[in-house]
Amino acid sequence: MTRRMLTSYLALAGLAAVAAGVTSGRPYGDLLYFGAYLSIVVAVCWSAVSRRRSGDRMPWLYVAVGQVAWLAGDAVYPISTLLQRAEDGSASAVLWTIGYLAYGAALVAMARRRAGRWLRPAVLDMLTLTVASSIVIWVVFVSPYLAELAADPLGAYLYVMAPLGDIGIVAGVLLLVLSPGRRTGATRLLLLSAVLRIVADLGGSFIPSIELAIAVSTGVILLSNSLLVAAALHVNSNELTVAARQAPTLHPARVWFLGVGLLTAPAVLFARHEYVEAERVLLFAATLATAAFILARFATALRSLEQAERTLSYRSRHDALTGLLNRTALGDELDACPPGSTVLYLDLDGFKTVNDTAGHAAGDTILQTVSQRLKAAVRECDLVARLGGDEFVVVLTGLDSADGIRVADRILHDVAMPVEHDGAWYTVGASIGIASPATTDTPWRPTALLRAADTAMYQAKRLGRGQWILADTPA
Repeated sequence: MTRRMLTSYLALAGLAAVAAGVTSGRPYGDLLYFGAYLSIVVAVCWSAVSRRRSGDRMPWLYVAVGQVAWLAGDAVYPISTLLQRAEDGSASAVLWTIGYLAYGAALVAMARRRAGRWLRPAVLDMLTLTVASSIVIWVVFVSPYLAELAADPLGAYLYVMAPLGDIGIVAGVLLLVLSPGRRTGATRLLLLSAVLRIVADLGGSFIPSIELAIAVSTGVILLSNSLLVAAALHVNSNELTVAARQAPTLHPARVWFLGVGLLTAPAVLFARHEYVEAERVLLFAATLATAAFILARFATALRSLEQAERTLSYRSRHDALTGLLNRTALGDELDACPPGSTVLYLDLDGFKTVNDTAGHAAGDTILQTVSQRLKAAVRECDLVARLGGDEFVVVLTGLDSADGIRVADRILHDVAMPVEHDGAWYTVGASIGIASPATTDTPWRPTALLRAADTAMYQAKRLGRGQWILADTPA
């Protein structure tokens, strides 16, 4: 749907909502309401069925089921009256309950797909704020009618059903808001639709006139459902079910909201003392639940922070392409090596030619393969580092130059083996400089040893490449 078509549709939906609200309670008003609502249901069902991806279709199928159930629940009484049959409201109660459950499930399914691997923090925050919202809804809209619920269960349930159903919608809205992901027109339309539904259900009790409350609720509900269709037909509606690619950030306001959620139950409990024992137990359990959710949330945040710190620490010490130690980490590790260790300074022969002719992707494959071969040629306690470009260093911990020569021969053989990339095979060689003070009384000086191995490597290149040279012991 283009932007112009969407704007025209929203304008028409607004007019229909106002007309339905003004004419509510009159025969032609009911026809207007049901006609508009039926077109909304048809549009939602068509949008759900026409979606190609199964992961994108399922949440909208929930929406379609919810809308069909709500429309059927609204139609039970007029149809019963037309057929002159008695109706106690039980069928409407069942259908409306299904509608609320389906709508909440749709919002949760969308948020679950959007959040991807970052779902758990959003779920914990949602549970905290949903419990807090449920406490307020219970105290204001449910608790005053508990006596009636015992005397007339069906009638009382029909009265409190909307507030109870709104708890599911609140949970879905909060999860959608707290989850990462894009938030353009489609998301805003969906959230506005859900908020208007909650306002229509809960706001009517604050309007003194019953006729006015019915008129306002009728118009707002129709507008809410119209916005739901607009979200489904929006050009960016797929953003509601596409997994986020970027990690969410913890906004400071979010922490304050969690704090308010934690204090909701205690504030209500201490502000009003006339609650019976069962309700006091319920509020106390809600307090424990919100506290548990918040503690779990911050434990998750701390683990995420620790993981991020470990990742940053690893990246600061390792080469991004090969995963080997970088120059900085090599310097730190050399200082901790035992005296007598042997250093092999390695430079690839023919790498620049392959990199220039076959491309950087082939060059990266060669570097990664050589890195794996170097690690396989030494012990776990030895060090392998990439200094940059095609230069590598191998430190044989506690081994003398004789062992270094044997390892160098193996490296020359392994590195010279062909490397496959995109169906083509490439061959490079290596020149190695070996430096070790193990046979002398010279103190352990890592920097000088590394420099000596580097000099020996360049000497090996000048002498014909593909060989090793044993450096003079550094002074």
